[in-house]
Amino acid sequence: MPSLILVILPVLLALSACATPPAHSPSQTENTAPPPNILLIVLDDLGYNDLGANGNPNTPTPNLDALAAEGILYTRHYADATCSVARAALMTGTFPASHGLRPNHLGLSVGTPTIATMLQEKGYRTQHIGKWHIVSATLDQSPSYFGFDDWYGFLHNNELSGPSEDGIRYWRPTYQDPWLRENQSPLQQESGHLTDILTERAIGFLDQQKDVTQPWFLNLWYYAPHAPIQPDQRFAKQYPDTKEGKYHALIDQLDFSIGRVMAALDKNGEADNTLVIVVSDNGGTNKETDNNYPFAGEKATLTEGGLRTPLFMRWPAHIAPNVVSDELVSILDIFPTIAQVSAATPPNDLLGRSLLDPDRGELPELYWEYSNSEAHQYSVLSSDGRWRLLSFYGMRGLTDLNADPSGKTNVIDRYPDVAAQMTDNYLQWRKEMRNVSVEYEQLNSNGGAILTGDDMQRSPGYSGFTLAIGVTPSADEDGTTEVIAEQTGRWRLQSSSTAGLQLEVLGRVLKAPALAVGQCSEVVVSSQFNISPVNSRGNKAHVDLYINGVRAANASWKNPALNTSNYTQPTYIGMNPNGEELFNGELSKPRIINERVVPDKDGKEIGNGISGVPATCPAT
Repeated sequence: MPSLILVILPVLLALSACATPPAHSPSQTENTAPPPNILLIVLDDLGYNDLGANGNPNTPTPNLDALAAEGILYTRHYADATCSVARAALMTGTFPASHGLRPNHLGLSVGTPTIATMLQEKGYRTQHIGKWHIVSATLDQSPSYFGFDDWYGFLHNNELSGPSEDGIRYWRPTYQDPWLRENQSPLQQESGHLTDILTERAIGFLDQQKDVTQPWFLNLWYYAPHAPIQPDQRFAKQYPDTKEGKYHALIDQLDFSIGRVMAALDKNGEADNTLVIVVSDNGGTNKETDNNYPFAGEKATLTEGGLRTPLFMRWPAHIAPNVVSDELVSILDIFPTIAQVSAATPPNDLLGRSLLDPDRGELPELYWEYSNSEAHQYSVLSSDGRWRLLSFYGMRGLTDLNADPSGKTNVIDRYPDVAAQMTDNYLQWRKEMRNVSVEYEQLNSNGGAILTGDDMQRSPGYSGFTLAIGVTPSADEDGTTEVIAEQTGRWRLQSSSTAGLQLEVLGRVLKAPALAVGQCSEVVVSSQFNISPVNSRGNKAHVDLYINGVRAANASWKNPALNTSNYTQPTYIGMNPNGEELFNGELSKPRIINERVVPDKDGKEIGNGISGVPATCPAT
């Protein structure tokens, strides 16, 4: 059989399916008690095999193992393949692709419901400590705007090395004397090791809350054991001076720190009334040790090893101890679980189930997608957990996880019908995920309108964006400039019978012929801005202008400037923000999707595949 991934694993250990009773939900009597405190600990790049409780006797996690033994440990939990999208899924309870994260973007749109906004509305004191990295967030997409009363930490890994003159950080992160923020303040350098600093801050928060009756939510997101592998010397000296030795020292320091946090809960008498959830955001890198054994793949691959991570929960007297469950669960389940235990009102669009609901049923089919309009990969896991479909860079595979739990053996030739059905399911899901719902306020009978809401997806300039609109110029048009769409400071599309179409996107100008008078033409503005806060070598931008499916103008350039301003400005249809330069013909209600549409092989027309945009002109 062909191998699905380009790695060779050792002989795999047989996985034992532990048939165990589920954790029980709170009873009616328990629901009348004060809501519990909630401690959500996220570990960064900790693989399945990095947790001793998952069967590795050589990894130094005694405190984590003890914590897992005091509650329920899930051996089949799925997160995501990289940090940012996993954190978005965790905090929103929805697929990251529905927010335009595949995986890159500037951040979530302000107003997106999160665990913290839900708990804040319930009366919880909310605190975030540590890494944020819900994609490439700026201070305009910080925890302050997503339900946290206070936060302390860093928006992105590369802030740890301090600010740069232009505000764009391409420096290597560090654990030693890191630069951190207090809420919206500028970065300040702190003395010591990052793991110790975050732990001290977490213990300080717990001590502040011990005599307060208000329930609290602490979002403690460590950076360890993410690279660079820099344990403090007091731990490093206990291990060999090798890659694996340093990695184990960093895990030891992380484990010790979590033990300190648990000790603070005990000391303050808060342990029994605190739900503790520990999860890792993605699989390990396999650079220092075999992090994800016995599963194939590593971080950034949509494989078992890249997606399957530790998850366990402890809540004394509510969750039975010493439970090991092989139930199929997802990072999407954490939001509804917290909603149930807090008796808070969750958003209506959550995809997961409360893990404390005995009638929770099965997970839906799970989807992962990484795409930037040029490179594309996706993975699908069937709702029963048996099949994984994987497509990356033109290669396709299907694994039967019942027959080979490692996810290594490709059986697509034996089960083509299964692969075909899962592919169809994925294509339908993708079409749903890319639609952007904005508020549409019509201003006149010509189609003049204002678009607001979902700011990060409503404008070009970071990741993918497409707006399609039906445009019917009036026969009375006299050559003056008429606005089709404009968002001040970001982009503008205008029309003139004499000068033609002109599109300006963040300073780049594209021109195209005038549209036919009295006839509806489909006009599509599409763009992709790839801007990495880590590595600028791949930074580039594409902007395309299509008329009736044919590309009329385009521009591509390297190293586009990062422009984070004016995202919240309304988008005006059929006029400028001053109500002038009115469009005198007719405009359809525009459609926005959160990806760039891709031209066909000759580079001229929008392809008819999954990246095409249905016509916005009225059907004839």
